[in-house]
Amino acid sequence: MPSAGPQPRESSGEEGRIQLFCWDSRTETWNGPTGLSPSPRASRRLLQALQVTPGQSWYGPVHCGAPGEAPTRFFCLIHALCDCAVAMIYCSDSRTGPVEIVAVIPPELRARLRPDFVFEFVAFARFLGALNEGGALTVHDLMVAAIQGAQFSEALVFSISTGLWPSDQDHVLSCCVEKIALSMLEWVAER
Repeated sequence: MPSAGPQPRESSGEEGRIQLFCWDSRTETWNGPTGLSPSPRASRRLLQALQVTPGQSWYGPVHCGAPGEAPTRFFCLIHALCDCAVAMIYCSDSRTGPVEIVAVIPPELRARLRPDFVFEFVAFARFLGALNEGGALTVHDLMVAAIQGAQFSEALVFSISTGLWPSDQDHVLSCCVEKIALSMLEWVAER
């Protein structure tokens, strides 16, 4: 089990930063925080679809690709909750489960974050088979530390890769996670 925790970072005083934290279930490694830029990978089409959805959940195709490659079709199920949004991303051929589970917490909702948010998110990922017991305990502790160490002006994105996606295509999935997370952050902050 890795013992790595959130990486220390200097405070830049920037408002509106987005910090991404990732768990790779295949290698049982934690990465982050990685700063995301708010606009380049956000999907206007996905955001518009989320904005007109009648309820708090949306399901549909999302086309993502890495620069210089043909887009890959994913399916995404997104739920807006009172304090965050969560998504399950499936590849177009997946019949076994999601390839990525993502939670986003915009800074506007950090004060309302449920005390049991981390437990619930990790338990949900464990229920879906994305985490083993040891990984679940590690991810729980790392997420708690990341939330406690983040500035209240920062948006947080937590991503759990389930290992059901080919590792040689991780860069495509990574682009998709960024695109979906950025759209979700904007959508849930508007609600």
